[in-house]
Amino acid sequence: MKPFKVLGAVLAGALLATNVVSAAPSEPATVKPLPISAPTPQDSYGGLKFVLVINGKGFAPEENPIYVGAKNEMMIPIRAAAEALGYKLTWKPDTQSLEMVQGNQWLTLQIGQDQYGFAKMLVPLEVAPELTNEKTYVPLSYFEKVMKLQVKADATGTIHIDSKKQESGEQAASTTKQGTVTSITYRDKGGEIGLNGYGHGVRLNISDETEIVSDTNQKLTLADLQLGMSIEAEHSPVMAMSMPPMTHAKKIIVKQSPAAQQTLGTAGEIEEITSSAEGTTRLTIKGNKLSDGSHDTVILNVAGDTPVIGTKDNQPVAANQLKKGDKVYGFYGPILTKSLPPIGQAVKIVVEN
Repeated sequence: MKPFKVLGAVLAGALLATNVVSAAPSEPATVKPLPISAPTPQDSYGGLKFVLVINGKGFAPEENPIYVGAKNEMMIPIRAAAEALGYKLTWKPDTQSLEMVQGNQWLTLQIGQDQYGFAKMLVPLEVAPELTNEKTYVPLSYFEKVMKLQVKADATGTIHIDSKKQESGEQAASTTKQGTVTSITYRDKGGEIGLNGYGHGVRLNISDETEIVSDTNQKLTLADLQLGMSIEAEHSPVMAMSMPPMTHAKKIIVKQSPAAQQTLGTAGEIEEITSSAEGTTRLTIKGNKLSDGSHDTVILNVAGDTPVIGTKDNQPVAANQLKKGDKVYGFYGPILTKSLPPIGQAVKIVVEN
């Protein structure tokens, strides 16, 4: 599924103005472009800039921007972050590599190479460091998996990196989030679900340890979850490494009975919208299918009693407020016309708002 434009909320600028740290670049002016397959980098969260906070100290996003890279990883300027953490950095232009030293710790990385050196080990992260606008960028997961630091991306678009160990009480805590299942991925053991889409959503890892029950406490499995279903998820408060943030689901409570037939889904933009005198709204949605049997383009009839929900606060959205270009998730049953695109009845519309 193509990522939607990252959405979010605002941080208090006055707080950051007193805590800005800027990094003096010592890397060459030559900029290595992103791979052709990479989407246009996005550095905003709801139209506002991502903000990096290291050990409680904020960085001006204009001087140290963060963007979402080709594999939906948040890319962090390593020089600013590492120097704030107390590392001495040495750039080697002949090999486009960077060395970082702090006491007896020695770390290395090379532009374009997914092999991050730590002591005498090489750690792959599935995302290589990039040289963008004269700055070296690494994925957010680098700080957690290689540097072994505490990392969290919160709902405001603030990226926290902390060299202090997490308190045991914080590790044991959990967070509850309600919303709509907007994607389901199955794996050999467990899987993953998307909750509330992209901009205001979260990716929940489902394992054998995840408890899944109905609202009457009947035991369920991942196979019982369906696209468009309303759930409440209890999950770890630590979310990092991707957009949307990913974390582990501890418990999922299904708030509605599964549909008798499989629910299909399409995520994309509203290409056309019409309304009838009878109060029915017809949407043409073009984007990506969310499951086998779904369609990249579909026309859905939205009746007066069809739920239309916003991802920001799970509140109803009036169908007559929908407009061309809106990012939506359309959920519908398997009974469709044989036309191109097929036409069906919407069972639920979720709007990225």
